Amino acid sequence: MKNNEKVGLETIQVDFEKEKTACLFYNKDTKKNRKGKAEEGKVTNMKRWKKKMAAAAALAYMTGCLGAGEMTAMAESDVRNITWMYAQMSGMIPEDLQKVEDALNAITEEKIQVHVKLNPVSFSDYQNQISLIMASQEKMDIITTAGSNIWSTLLNQRQLTPLNDLLDEYGSGITEAVPADYLKGTTVNGNLYAITTNSTKSDNWNIVLRKDLIDQYGLQDEVEKIQAAASMADMDENIEILEGIFQVIQEQEPEMGILYPWGDHMAINYDQISDKLGVMFYDGDSIENLYASEEYQKLCETMYAWAQAGYIMKDAATTTESASSLMKSGRLFAYTLSSGRGNYVDEAATNGYEAYYVNLRQPSISNGSITLFANCIPTTSTEPEAAMEFLNLLYSDPDVVNLMAYGIEGEHYVETEDGWIAYPEGTDASNSKYPGDQSYMYGNTFLLKNHETYTTQTAEEGMAYDAQATISNCMGFNYDPSTIKNEVAACSAVLAEFRTGLEMGAIDPATELPAFLEKLEKSGINEIIAEKQRQLDEWNATLEE
Repeated sequence: MKNNEKVGLETIQVDFEKEKTACLFYNKDTKKNRKGKAEEGKVTNMKRWKKKMAAAAALAYMTGCLGAGEMTAMAESDVRNITWMYAQMSGMIPEDLQKVEDALNAITEEKIQVHVKLNPVSFSDYQNQISLIMASQEKMDIITTAGSNIWSTLLNQRQLTPLNDLLDEYGSGITEAVPADYLKGTTVNGNLYAITTNSTKSDNWNIVLRKDLIDQYGLQDEVEKIQAAASMADMDENIEILEGIFQVIQEQEPEMGILYPWGDHMAINYDQISDKLGVMFYDGDSIENLYASEEYQKLCETMYAWAQAGYIMKDAATTTESASSLMKSGRLFAYTLSSGRGNYVDEAATNGYEAYYVNLRQPSISNGSITLFANCIPTTSTEPEAAMEFLNLLYSDPDVVNLMAYGIEGEHYVETEDGWIAYPEGTDASNSKYPGDQSYMYGNTFLLKNHETYTTQTAEEGMAYDAQATISNCMGFNYDPSTIKNEVAACSAVLAEFRTGLEMGAIDPATELPAFLEKLEKSGINEIIAEKQRQLDEWNATLEE
């Protein structure tokens, strides 16, 4: 019998009293449909098949039909092999990856008779590697998105397996953990194509401020005055408070960079609908041009004014260094990000300094929040059932989730007296052979232990924060850009030309914003918006039926 070959057990007849034994016969053409419902005389589902195979092997060995070597080979053939590809956000593949993989497979072999090959890829090369794998049709059973653009690319190129039947058959742990509204975010025309990681989904706009400097210069009261606004239009008071704080730090710490408006985190509350080329604002119900809005203009003007005042780090628009590493090196006072929670003080986790994390914008949940990190079974999978069984463990088994997130207990982390976990003595994120620095990637993060270095909130706090978030009016809407591919490509190039400079205050919006908008129109953004609106109208009509 060939390795990983699926077979149907025809007969097992053992009569010890009459000493008559019929050996095993296999029909290689026996196939089980996706729902696991067998035709007459066939195994009804994978779990019963596994039990019968094990029993058959034992009986055959006992009665002389199989030798010990044949029995071992038969048992090994019962284990299905899958490959899981995910982004290594730090770019550094953990030294102890194989140890963790071996420990993982000890669990999965016992529970679901599956072996998982871990294939982390540096985030900087992740999308390119996915494209190469899909083009060559290389075996890949699970892909975890790391960015909504990866999800939309795989979806629009029809490279994802519909998961509805697989979820019904093998995903009970997933459906118990993941809210139904979140599954809608990766459902298109009734087909589920991905399962979002079960984690805090709120998107907000936070500013991170070094606590030691805030305290040293008596600015705590100013920080406490900051209130989360509905969007950029309501940000005037916060802007004034921040400018006062920046001025003090600039005067007292003239060599330090004040603010790095890092990444793609905006004060504007909107659903990007995949590519930001036509968005839906949270107080709206139609597709609009984000970059032509009064809010975007105000954001660009604020950033430019701050840059002119010396508040924006000089090379913010060109540096490839992360905000946390800049702060850790002592060169930066503040940066912006989306944290997925309310105001809090972080105990110097990743940026090297105890810091205030302060909400500037109220939380919201959009399609992008759902597709940012999600697990897909691509069309290159040779073991979709095994892949779904493993994903079910990743959302329901604390041992699996914590192993992937933090490594092996006693070696990569230890439990502390208060029930939390921490790095072993003499180890930290810089020298750990399996640093737990991307726990948000792995299935159900609400099953994770609280890590002293990485946990900024408990599962209960995260769920409570999500409960107060505004949910996008178009949650579950995913558009198909196939008829406007040229316009999308042309407009995406225009975004790459202008956005970073405008949003980091490096170029003057008085002249560059009109030029940006003109280029977008010439490149076809109005056609994109019209097509998105048409598809949105059709989608809304199906909801009313």
